[in-house]
Amino acid sequence: MNYEDLIKKGINHLSGGNADKAIQLLNSNQGSRSGCLSLVFTHAKTECLLSWFKNKDLAAAKQWAYVAAKVRRMMFQMTPWSSFPAYEPLFALISDHLDAIAWYSNHRVPFFVEDDLRGNESTNKDDPATITFHSYQTSLALRREWEELHRRCALILSHPSETEWKDLLVDHRFFLALAEGDKRGMKAALDELAGPVLAPRRNFDFAFGLTENLIATHATTYAKIAWCNGYEIGVDSPWVPRQWLPIAPLPTYVDPWPFLAEFDFWTHFEGDYENWSPKRQ
Repeated sequence: MNYEDLIKKGINHLSGGNADKAIQLLNSNQGSRSGCLSLVFTHAKTECLLSWFKNKDLAAAKQWAYVAAKVRRMMFQMTPWSSFPAYEPLFALISDHLDAIAWYSNHRVPFFVEDDLRGNESTNKDDPATITFHSYQTSLALRREWEELHRRCALILSHPSETEWKDLLVDHRFFLALAEGDKRGMKAALDELAGPVLAPRRNFDFAFGLTENLIATHATTYAKIAWCNGYEIGVDSPWVPRQWLPIAPLPTYVDPWPFLAEFDFWTHFEGDYENWSPKRQ
């Protein structure tokens, strides 16, 4: 299929869903909070993508991206240790909502805890053989910890045989270029990520059911991070929407439901995780 055909397929795949019952339960503090939030999260992501790819309404896409990012933030309030893959900040970045981006940039719990399902992430994040090593690169880039990011990129790129995630080496080349302020290197990596060889493989990961026919998820996430740092990198691929890249917050963002309006992005975690709470910038 060409890209136009994939867009049509992607739009047809986005049903929009119906989260009305989940929203009603959340507003009345009933039902399974985690289950309802998950449904609303999917609904908001779907509406974000439809707003742009079906209606070409950038403001609506950013508004729905903000809703998605805030609902996901509420999910982290319940389980701060939840996995934080490299693409986790995508909808916060699409939204251009500064508090959303700042919170996702400073949330670190998933990389410093031991978990029965995922093991000791404080160790995994430093092991090039694990996917957590790759995910933590995004966290470092968002916090602009350039020296540490550079060290880790140099480590894995000088010993590529130590990772089974060979398709992800281009990601580390992007992060190395970002840490060095190398615009040409960033562009080369992003063009490769969103290009005709890698995109068909990387776009169709099991986690990208909503976006697989529409965007190169990792490339779009990284391009937004570059723009957040003042590097206005254009990507030569339709898989990265050019209109999404400039950092241009909306004049206002709306919390469309009471349960969302009542929640503050900067609410502290509870119990053992309170001291890990990101602080308002």
